[in-house]
Amino acid sequence: MSDATLPLDGEDEAYTVRPYAVTGGRVSAAHAGLPMEALVEATSDPQTLTGLTPEKKKILQLATGQFQSVAELSAHTRLPLGVVRVLVTDLAEVHHLKIHVGGTVQDASTHDASGGLSLSLLESVLDGIAAL
Repeated sequence: MSDATLPLDGEDEAYTVRPYAVTGGRVSAAHAGLPMEALVEATSDPQTLTGLTPEKKKILQLATGQFQSVAELSAHTRLPLGVVRVLVTDLAEVHHLKIHVGGTVQDASTHDASGGLSLSLLESVLDGIAAL
């Protein structure tokens, strides 16, 4: 048995798969700039889909009914962040996932005319804090 198929201590899985095998050898996603804080939601029911890898099904299950960040998906699936970015992009391209990317520092919609943060962005932050 090779190291790739041996169970790891404390892991629920019976085996592990090398990251390049999970992504089909790809090392970057189509959306190369997909931030780890981007929120993902499932638009398809993972139970009704066939032909998906176990990793993609797990991502869909985690994103069903609630938003999950790419970083959270990486932690829950125990897959490297780069692998999850590729899988999330694959699922989004076939419309099984919807990716929500918030405004960035370079995004004009998050700033007002004077260069400060926009009122709508600040209100969104306050609403998020109040919801906690």
